[in-house]
Amino acid sequence: MPTNEALQVFYGTIPLMLLVLGAWLRESMLLKDILQRLGNLELSFDRFKDEVRRDLGQIKERLAVLETRAGVIYHN
Repeated sequence: MPTNEALQVFYGTIPLMLLVLGAWLRESMLLKDILQRLGNLELSFDRFKDEVRRDLGQIKERLAVLETRAGVIYHN
């Protein structure tokens, strides 16, 4: 049978283990949240790049039409 001192040490470590487990779970959830936000940011950036690419193509087409109408075509 364990002594009273051994039981105090054993039961004293339970709150410490719960505290460490809680901190680990909180950090784990925080990391998942950060990764999710970075993923959302990446998707938004990809959509933005696609829109810019599409708009740039439209601008080039419009510029070519205007240059053709003006009779002056200048490109670097």
